Amino acid sequence: MKKTICLLLALLALAGCGGSKSAYKNDVSMEELAAVLDEATGDADLIAMQESYLKNAMQLSPEQFADYMVKINAKGVNIDEYGVFKAADEKEAASVKAAAEGYLRFRLDTWMREYMPEELPKLENAQVKVCGSYVLYAILDEDAAQAVFDAFEAALKA
Repeated sequence: MKKTICLLLALLALAGCGGSKSAYKNDVSMEELAAVLDEATGDADLIAMQESYLKNAMQLSPEQFADYMVKINAKGVNIDEYGVFKAADEKEAASVKAAAEGYLRFRLDTWMREYMPEELPKLENAQVKVCGSYVLYAILDEDAAQAVFDAFEAALKA
């Protein structure tokens, strides 16, 4: 009887290990994601930032990401922005999420209250979402942010 129970437990453990496939894709390019996210924002004025923006304005190291895309409103009429980062793997996504959250805290801590006060709620309500090895932050109004997060998850679902 003990042998049978041990054998059943061993089989259950092995069966559980086989189902560890992620619920998210790991091969979606930044260009594909940006196209989906740009459409979801409805903001045609978002432009991709270069590595120097990541290093200087965001105080992040591009080397900590497998890939990334950061887009901001180039016309300065609002603070609309999003960034999507790909971690080396799903385990590393937690440190990438922490980096994105740190950036959002930095933005909020350095915000000049008299500068575009109507835009501050976007920054105060900015969020970060993880889908597998991808991490997205969004500084957008509530409706656009929800659309972007929904599009992000849908684009990455396996």
